[in-house]
Amino acid sequence: MRVRRSIWTFIAGETSTIVILIVGLFATPLLLRWLGDERMGAVEAMSQWFGYVSLLEFGIGGALMPLFARALARRDSEQVRTLIAAGARAYLYVCGLMVAAGVLLLAMITRVLPVVPALRFDLRTACAIGILGVVFVPLMPLRIMFEADQRGYLVHQALLVQSLFITGAALLFAYMRFGISGQFAAIFLGGLAFNAMMLYLARDWLGSVGARLSGAVTRSREWRELWNLNWATFAFNLCGRVGLVTDNMIVGGLLSPAMVVPFFFSQQLAVLAQRQLQGIGNASWAGLVELHVEGRHEVFNQRLIELTRLIAILAVAALVPIVVYDRQFISLWIGGERYGGDALVAVAALNAFLLAIFSLWTWCINGTGRVRMIMPGMIAQTIINFSLSLLLTFKAGMLGPVLGTTAGFLSVSIWYLPMLLRRCFGTSPGDLMRAVAWPALSAAPFFAGVWALARSFPPSGWIDIGAEMAAVAVGYLAIWWIAGLTARERELWVQRLHLLIPGGSF
Repeated sequence: MRVRRSIWTFIAGETSTIVILIVGLFATPLLLRWLGDERMGAVEAMSQWFGYVSLLEFGIGGALMPLFARALARRDSEQVRTLIAAGARAYLYVCGLMVAAGVLLLAMITRVLPVVPALRFDLRTACAIGILGVVFVPLMPLRIMFEADQRGYLVHQALLVQSLFITGAALLFAYMRFGISGQFAAIFLGGLAFNAMMLYLARDWLGSVGARLSGAVTRSREWRELWNLNWATFAFNLCGRVGLVTDNMIVGGLLSPAMVVPFFFSQQLAVLAQRQLQGIGNASWAGLVELHVEGRHEVFNQRLIELTRLIAILAVAALVPIVVYDRQFISLWIGGERYGGDALVAVAALNAFLLAIFSLWTWCINGTGRVRMIMPGMIAQTIINFSLSLLLTFKAGMLGPVLGTTAGFLSVSIWYLPMLLRRCFGTSPGDLMRAVAWPALSAAPFFAGVWALARSFPPSGWIDIGAEMAAVAVGYLAIWWIAGLTARERELWVQRLHLLIPGGSF
């Protein structure tokens, strides 16, 4: 059951991504045409500012994650219901702070995100609509519960509906010339649809949750455990936000909102691949936590090494073709004048490779409630990342933020996370590094081959690009299947895939 749910969660995420990608290929050029570069850039940059408002949940979600995973692994339904109530009550406490922060952002938005005078009212209206999204915050425990129960496939299905809803509404509002505020109205309506689905899917768990929301839940053990973990999780989320999700803000604030467009869209294929690779860890962490709770430490480490190598192999297969073909992709999609440059895409691909692997390792540590252990390294990495991102943006333009991210990864995470995994779980750092190293080394000859193919047979349209990128990725994976895996490993993966067949077992 554990492996089947992990695989279904990953497949659901991949399917959602393919659908969203296809829809986005058609929707984005229309949005750019109807909104213009400055409005579109303002939407992306202000979305990141609202990401900082969401930090005022003070790590409640991250604290709930290991608590839900532990309760579900023990099949303790009463504790699960208490955690839902405790989480909702805790989120209600912080909603007022989020609204206050949103109002503060509304007062200063035209200063931190300078737009032409004609767009200032539209920008402020969009910010006001964004504040309304706080009403959905108390429902966050439902999503966390499904993910901790290894039923992330339900979340992915709801997110797909949300994305399609947002895209349709965004296109309609852009066509009607509602500008930046129309895009945030679409995001709000998408959030409404997503949370309605979460409530429906969780209806069997909610029967007694309302009664538990009373003051009694604040005296429960679950309430104390939640607030014991949340501050470390908040610090972790803050570091992640500053280190990884401020790039559009830096480019929009130091350069211009219009520069966010080539910076943001040139990285989209790499970021898309990164999110899918992170989906492996997202689909697997709850199962790994269950192994840890059951005391099956040797199996835990075997699975962690296998997943690390799997992510590294899939990352090379996906990211190398993206680096080679991204210029042609952007030219066909939104116009070559909006391409940010080969260096930007290459560094973004390297960051995606590293982040996908580091995310898996981080899930293991945080998912077992050890978030405090990770904080010294995260703080150091964030300081390095943010400082260099600002400095290099002045020196190297839009390449600066992604170089700052790379510097942070290579100076801290690459050695700090393996050290923590050894301390927490007895995982061998050497085994982890070997799992990453061989796929990473194979990237150089693979890149040379793909580059030569692209120059010999330059793609002339969407079908050519799609066919060539898919062919080289499948070819790379086939070589790994034949030459990179042992017979026993191939047999094991076939058995796992057999779990997708109804009635299959392993």
